[in-house]
Amino acid sequence: MMTSVLLGVDIGTTNLKAVAFSPQGEALATASQSTPTHHPRTDWAEYDPEELWTVLCEIIGKVVKTLGDGSPVAAVAFTGMAEAGVPLDKQGTPLFPAISWFDRRALKQLDHWIATIGVERTALITGLPTAPAAGVLRLLWFRDNHPELFNRTARWLNLPDYAAYRLCSEQATEFSLASRMMLLDINQRSWSEELLSELDLPAEILAPLAESGSVIGLVTAEGAAQTGLPAGIPVCAGGHDHLCAAAALGVVNYGDLFDSIGTAEALIAAVPPGPVDPTNAEAGIAQGIHILPDQHYVISGNVYGGGSFEWVTQLLCSLAAAQDIDNFNEVIRRATDAPLGSGGVFFLAHLRQANPPTMDPLSRGAFIGLSSQTESGHIARAVIEGLAYEYQIILDEVTTRFDFESRRLVATGGGTRNALLMQVKADVSGLPVSIPSVDEATCLGAAIAAGIGVGVYQNYRDAHQHMVLTERVVMPNAINHRRYKIYYNNIYRHLYEALRGMNRKISAQEPDAQLSIEDSF
Repeated sequence: MMTSVLLGVDIGTTNLKAVAFSPQGEALATASQSTPTHHPRTDWAEYDPEELWTVLCEIIGKVVKTLGDGSPVAAVAFTGMAEAGVPLDKQGTPLFPAISWFDRRALKQLDHWIATIGVERTALITGLPTAPAAGVLRLLWFRDNHPELFNRTARWLNLPDYAAYRLCSEQATEFSLASRMMLLDINQRSWSEELLSELDLPAEILAPLAESGSVIGLVTAEGAAQTGLPAGIPVCAGGHDHLCAAAALGVVNYGDLFDSIGTAEALIAAVPPGPVDPTNAEAGIAQGIHILPDQHYVISGNVYGGGSFEWVTQLLCSLAAAQDIDNFNEVIRRATDAPLGSGGVFFLAHLRQANPPTMDPLSRGAFIGLSSQTESGHIARAVIEGLAYEYQIILDEVTTRFDFESRRLVATGGGTRNALLMQVKADVSGLPVSIPSVDEATCLGAAIAAGIGVGVYQNYRDAHQHMVLTERVVMPNAINHRRYKIYYNNIYRHLYEALRGMNRKISAQEPDAQLSIEDSF
């Protein structure tokens, strides 16, 4: 195998990161900075493309300097957030800030889309739920609110694709990122002529599609001067950040599940391509084209997974503010000391809304089964168990709808620091939970894409065979699994329906409620 240095760059919501790796997955040099984000109005979030590129050049330059002349980078690929796009004129100059995926300004465009194109038709073509994050809604908002700039727009590029363009002067959009635009026909593997015609959007505004790991272009002299990278090295298509991380950690086989636990928690699996069932999207399960060859992916998850434990930690420690304690570890200790089943207390993990497959924005979190014997440890453990139950509902839904049996769960993210949560997840699911010791899996996935582009690896599966990665495996306890299965089937799965009517009544009483009193009964 070659001793090439491979560079993966992640354009993340929180941070921009550049990491150089050996072919065996060893991180050789790392640099990062916070993602410069602007909030011109409430619920708006955007990025200045020139500012973003300047920061990317700085961190790439730091990595190159750390490597020194003896370890030149052989290839580079970008990964990162989807949905945020940059409008470019014919000269390739940005015309407007990139609107973030979590920005809420395009709700009017979403309502119009639902009324004209419809949820089922959208799902049949794109595999996606009709949701506010879709990239095309940002493009339509831009057209509706800045028609003079839109008329000058020659190309719309996702942020990782834009960064690659700045480096090599070639424009392309990788399939998994394109899948998040809500304009891609995932069965035909092409931009949807039907949707483009319906929306009166010119087809040429969307870039040519590129496979992950393919070479887009070569670093230009200007790109080399700005970043310190060698001129002429390949710039390769990376992919969606979650998918790059999953592939880097070896989640490449049918039946493997990827659990990314941050403030939100994602479940991702690779599935064979096939006709789209629109009811999947209605249940909050999205499909798209994977970075793995000839595979689709499904993604779903808990919108406030890791955030729920952060919430209960803050809540319990605020109540005991006089105590000088390490909040996180103290709450974990109390939860660990509590018995399995949390003394009869159950937590419905709907702090922001119901999760797939229910998708009820009026659902609320709840503690059920409180008594005078309930202690703080019971509360903390109930949250952990509730998160594991909630994830199991999503897992069951995905495996049933796509007809596969899960074999193992690979977990990453800040939530893996919670040892009790990992054990409870294993016990509830009955699956071994693998936790790889890779700090920058997303960047590693992009670096692997770069390695595929220059022949260091044949594909993602081959790359993982060459990785020297360690992991800890949390095995399920058979006795605990049987007990949790009873709690899950007999109690937790029924909590949402039991509380649904009451939560609608509560929502109807709020001053800003959009629900009428009549609708609440």
